[in-house]
Amino acid sequence: PEAALTEALALLADDDWEKKIEGLNFVRCLSAYHATVLTAKLHETSLAVAQEVKNLRSGVSRAAVVCLGDLFTYLKKSMDQELDNTVKVLLHKAGESNTFIREEVDKALKAMVNNVTPARALCSLINGGQSHLHSAVRRCTAQHLSDIVERMGPERILSGTKVVADRVFPAIARFAQDSSQQTRYYGRKMLFSMMTHPDFDKTLEKYVPTKDL
Repeated sequence: PEAALTEALALLADDDWEKKIEGLNFVRCLSAYHATVLTAKLHETSLAVAQEVKNLRSGVSRAAVVCLGDLFTYLKKSMDQELDNTVKVLLHKAGESNTFIREEVDKALKAMVNNVTPARALCSLINGGQSHLHSAVRRCTAQHLSDIVERMGPERILSGTKVVADRVFPAIARFAQDSSQQTRYYGRKMLFSMMTHPDFDKTLEKYVPTKDL
């Protein structure tokens, strides 16, 4: 398996797109059956895969998106350290016109939300997409953020670490006022889900400027 990983990385670095896809499929197999081998070189591997998400050839890009989904699924919290880069490239792909790629991006981000540490996922989504100029990227960010907020529940968000509340509340307030109706929907959905918590009003006032309330 170690040799297979070395070969997979060499294939990813090749200029031939068919070899890149072969390399991505190798990484997917390793993530499913030899996760420990991947963990040893996870940073290098996830950087190489994330780089191919940006590939202009849609076949390579799509294979890389699917591959990241598998890395989240099988390596779970080991991927926590790799979130900022991987989530950002996935979110930026959500602005693509290619429906197939957008669907795969959604699946990969769902796998991320379901398998990594929620607070880490939360911050990486906010960092990666909350102020993106493309409305589709903001909608995608708000949608997956809303899934995490639901998973964590109001108690963990409002009574959890200051870092979480610090990041989440201003982001949700921005989404609730977004120019896109779908993004506003997710923003409001998150606010409603936390309204029942006794500390909600106090926290909202603390983190969100009065003009945004």
